[in-house]
Order: sequence, then C-alpha cells, then structure tokens
Amino acid sequence: MQLGARIHIGRIRKTETMNQTPMKSVTRLRATLESFAARYAAENVQQGSDPQKLLKRFQKLQIASEKGDYRRFANDDRGLHQAIIDLANVPGLAQSWQAAFEAQNAFRIKTIKECWPDLSVLFESHRPLVDAIVAGSVEEAEEEALTHLDAIWFRLADATHDQSLPRDPLSRACAYLAFHFHESIRLPELAKQIAGCSPGHLARLFRDTLGLGFSDYLIELRIQKAANLLRQSNRPIHEIAARVGYADPSRFTIHFRRRFGQTPSEFRRRFVRIVT
Repeated sequence: MQLGARIHIGRIRKTETMNQTPMKSVTRLRATLESFAARYAAENVQQGSDPQKLLKRFQKLQIASEKGDYRRFANDDRGLHQAIIDLANVPGLAQSWQAAFEAQNAFRIKTIKECWPDLSVLFESHRPLVDAIVAGSVEEAEEEALTHLDAIWFRLADATHDQSLPRDPLSRACAYLAFHFHESIRLPELAKQIAGCSPGHLARLFRDTLGLGFSDYLIELRIQKAANLLRQSNRPIHEIAARVGYADPSRFTIHFRRRFGQTPSEFRRRFVRIVT
C-alpha cells in the first residue's frame, strides 16, 4: 500500500480514539478480551483440547440464522462467544468478558434486525473465527476475533449514528472496506450506501487522497490480508484466495505476483525458511 494510504488509515484510527463513545469503548474492550480468548482457545486446540462444544454452538447459530429467528440467534450468538471464552480456559477471563458483553448487549439487541435483515450474513461473519480456532491457528484466530468485532461495531455505529464512526465519505468508505474487503463490492453501492456521496466524487477522493484508484485500493487490502494468512496458517492457497474475495484463484495469483513479485506458494516457502 502506498504511503498516503497508510497515513490516511492511521488518521482514521486516531480520530476514532479521540471521539470514542460508550459503545465504541465497550466494543474495543470486548474485542480485546475476545481476541485474547481466541488466541488461547486456538492454542489449546493445538495442544489437544476438544473444540466440539464450539462447533455445536456454531451449528446452532446456523440453524437460527436459517430460520430467521432473531431472539434465538441472539442467544446462540452469546453461547458461541461464551464457548470461545470457555475453550480459552484463562482464570478470571469469563467474568471480565461477561461484563463487557452485557454492556454492549443493549446496543446489539436494539439494532440487530436493522443491521442484519439477512441473518445468514451475520452468521457467516463468524466462520473465519471459528475455522481459525478449530484449526489451532493462533495468530489467525486472534486477528479474526478483532476483525469480527470491528465489523460488528461498524454496523451498530452506522445504525445508531454513533459519533465515533468517521463522518467524511472517504473515511467511512475505508473503514467499511477494512471489514468487508472479502465481499463483492462495487463503487456505486459503496458511494451511495456507505460514503453518502456520488461514485465520481468518491473515486476522486481515492485517487487524490490515497494515490490509488478504488479497485487498486481494494486489491491491496485483499492481497495484504492474503499475505497475513499465508504467514499465519497452512490453509490451501485456493481457500485463502476465496477467503479474501477471489472466486478465481488464478486471478488471485496474478494480483499477488504483481504486488510481491512472487506467487503465493513462493511467498509462503520463503516465509517458512525465514521462520525456521
């Protein structure tokens, strides 16, 4: 990513810190606790702990999403995250997490239908986190927990007009893309539904402020996420390509080689050599 993009994203994060609201503060606390828990849960699975309780909770969440049962989904969602805390098995963590969860719960229950009219979208947002824990991928699990909670916060903040959410079009667009880069995203919809401006204006903001067109910016986000997954996990390359938003693995390889000068396989081999 070009320097301008890094500086801009840093400015977004600094602004969020300066303008934190109760909802943002509570969500950050919960994200910190759950990323810590996800890391230890994955580590425990790696060392032989059974993740079946977590998988059963995940299955129950899927059933609730398929039935469109919001009350049941909310209960099963809590159960899923509780299962992660239990699997982490860190003394004192459960009490701290419960306090943070309850503090955020009022915001979550109030807006869940407005934020997620299709519960399958919210259900699928849990999959990368559960997969990483079950695979025993420690760093990946920690990162996926943070990403999941950040995405939840963005939807809640947008629905409640929370003041910690960036207000200018480019910051809103970049914040949204940071959590949804793996989805099929088109500039017109991003401009209208998220940034609140015309597609032409948003395109100019990307070029003039970040030095990257919208498509190149999105590719950069996806490729950087893929690079992290290649470092942190042993997932097949086609699975990583799909995880970051590429339906065509060959196109993913083309973009990856263009960015790093290596194929994904070469990149992974080099990293393994450096680590060992």
